[in-house]
Amino acid sequence: MRDKTRQTDLITGGMGWTSDNPHLRDHFEPVGDELDQADLPVTFGRIPDDLKGAYMRNGPNPLFKPLSYSFPMDGDGMIHAVYFDEGRARYKNRFVRTRGLAVERRAGRAVYGGLLSPVPVDPALVGEDGEPGLFKNGAFINILSHAGQLLALGEAAAAYEMTTELDTIGEWRPGTDAPLILGAHNRHHKATKDLYALDYLVEEPLIHVHQIDKVGKLARSFSVSLAAPSMIHDFVLTGRYMVLLVGPAVFDVEAAERGEPLLQWRREMGTRIGVIPLDGAAPVWIEAEPFFVFHFANGFEAGGDIIIDYVRHGRLPIGPASGDHQPPRLHRLVIDVAARRARDEMMADFPTELPRIDDRFEALPSRFIFTPLRTASLTLVNAPGGTFNAVARFDTKTGQVTRHDFGNRASGEPVFIPRPGAVDESAGYISVFVYDPVSRSSDLVLLDAQDIAREPVAVIKLPQRVPMGLHGNWIRA
Repeated sequence: MRDKTRQTDLITGGMGWTSDNPHLRDHFEPVGDELDQADLPVTFGRIPDDLKGAYMRNGPNPLFKPLSYSFPMDGDGMIHAVYFDEGRARYKNRFVRTRGLAVERRAGRAVYGGLLSPVPVDPALVGEDGEPGLFKNGAFINILSHAGQLLALGEAAAAYEMTTELDTIGEWRPGTDAPLILGAHNRHHKATKDLYALDYLVEEPLIHVHQIDKVGKLARSFSVSLAAPSMIHDFVLTGRYMVLLVGPAVFDVEAAERGEPLLQWRREMGTRIGVIPLDGAAPVWIEAEPFFVFHFANGFEAGGDIIIDYVRHGRLPIGPASGDHQPPRLHRLVIDVAARRARDEMMADFPTELPRIDDRFEALPSRFIFTPLRTASLTLVNAPGGTFNAVARFDTKTGQVTRHDFGNRASGEPVFIPRPGAVDESAGYISVFVYDPVSRSSDLVLLDAQDIAREPVAVIKLPQRVPMGLHGNWIRA
């Protein structure tokens, strides 16, 4: 991976501001210090000697007090990384230095609004190298490796290429003249190793699909028409298909110009299930009742069916409440492509989000889903949505749920790390950041993915609090 000289414009000290927004307080409160600390103390267990690589996680961490903030749709990207080598661990965190963040640093304050409350920005503040338009691309949702390049991802925006030491190189251009617009979740094809990325449009009922080859160059792009401009946060990629679950979360620019939310929930439109053949054949569309999907655990082909495990919301869970509010739960969708039918069933009766699997089994039949949940042992007062304190291992074959409960501590997305040389599903570790509200400190906890109820493999003390964030991945050495 490319590297460059360490940047010196570090941001130090606290944030210097507070907010009443529950997603900017307590375990969500942003941090300002950028640290680099080696030989982290292990307070329980031991770090496996053969673990080599880095667990990296991105998340919204606004530098300046926001003019408008809706979690998880606004903020500045901050990557927290724990590097492993020969039984030792090192911590490092850095802001993603986006063009929008540069504008606000020059101004010394927030100048962009949020997704639900956009604010026009003075062109004089933007300058020649700033982020034009109503929105700031914070690149705060995900961190992904492809073709030896490390990418910080936002929501339908240009990705920012990072070094392994978390310096920002700039907007990613995969052999293109201009930065390529990518979604927050992009998936590798199991056979070709190509990266498929989805770019949805705010003003047109259209998405662009980009195929970036295994050496990091754009191979082709094609478009898919929708019923309306829609938010599509994630998708499924199998050997032959891309599958879209397009809920009625619709962008309405005219409504935004009237001072109403840009993103509207139009329940009467229902949800459309799109099966897009990768060979260029015509898409198959199936109508369904209204629901919304942020995240998929996995999707794979089984005979003539496509099986999709995902978290189902009764409606878009941000913005003004409208339609039925149902806590998000794990569901399985089975699509009969030839008959153009789909059947859906709930698999697990507990609220959850951020499901993950052993990524080596992505697009292949998989059995186990790792997902956060909240238990009665969490006693945080008025903990907002997105707060969890346990990790569940759900067996899709038997329905068995195994839990690791962290008690009155907040925990994030569980990410799978394969054990070197092992090939069995779930042969590895679950990594998760855990926050203690009493000491206001954070640990990185490693669990045995095949028996998460056991005591941790290792508990690693971090040099500062790590706010609740969004998505991470294991980056191999």
